Amino acid sequence: MDGMRLESSIVVAQGADQVWEFLADPVRTTPRWDRSIAEVIPRSTGPLGVGWEATTVSPGGKRQDFRVTVWEPVSELSFALLGSPMFRHAELRFHLTGTPAGTRIDHVLDFAPRLPLLGSLLRLTSRRALDTDLALLKRALRESYEEPAEPR
Repeated sequence: MDGMRLESSIVVAQGADQVWEFLADPVRTTPRWDRSIAEVIPRSTGPLGVGWEATTVSPGGKRQDFRVTVWEPVSELSFALLGSPMFRHAELRFHLTGTPAGTRIDHVLDFAPRLPLLGSLLRLTSRRALDTDLALLKRALRESYEEPAEPR
């Protein structure tokens, strides 16, 4: 098998414009919900958009480079992993769809591991991690865009 796909979805209360605003600021927001990323360091000097690049740093110090490959405001955002020793290719995509309850976020990971055994392991473990990260994204969005509760 050349490639694998993992998908997970969640509905959040925020509108697609707020979700986009949050996801389109990865330097500030990604470490708040993605447990594998402690810091995002821009490599590009221009505004975010197709071609923009950044380096992510894991909590353990591992670095990975990414490039924005799709930038469709309030709709879709994709990042491709650059030069990974573990993957022949990997792309992370967010697709936003407005719903009566807020916004549906579809998170899709397309990847091709360099070692077949790695693919089997990732198939078993990554879906749960993806679901957990989306739950953390939902919480971070709620904390960023909802009014605090009134004191009693």
